[in-house]
Amino acid sequence: MSPMFNLDMTRGALLAIARPELTIYQNEKKHIGYEIRIRVNVRADSTQFLEEINRVLLENNIRSSVKYSEGKHRPKPILWVSGIRNVISVCNLIDNHHSSKTNWSQFYEAANIIYEGRHNTQEGLDRILQLKGELI
Repeated sequence: MSPMFNLDMTRGALLAIARPELTIYQNEKKHIGYEIRIRVNVRADSTQFLEEINRVLLENNIRSSVKYSEGKHRPKPILWVSGIRNVISVCNLIDNHHSSKTNWSQFYEAANIIYEGRHNTQEGLDRILQLKGELI
């Protein structure tokens, strides 16, 4: 069977249904008292669809994972991209493209703050909090 998706189709799928996730947790063990988790989620009804996205991402040196059931209350599959380098690579993959549901440029700015380690400063955390208020 030939591959179902190419890079452009994967880019389109990501723009249409991928959701950036930027979560800030209070964690007293961290230098400024907070921990940040950043990742990109893709939810779908079809595991095969997510496996194809996963394949194309891997071909482009972006690691992602497919879980066949997100959880007890949502038994549908999910693909997620985690790790700051992988998240930035996804942002670069869809660079200069616009989604009606997500402001990727703000998410990319937050990812760069984390990549550069500035999220460990009060100024960096404040900027991420400002950006997070505008992320959908």
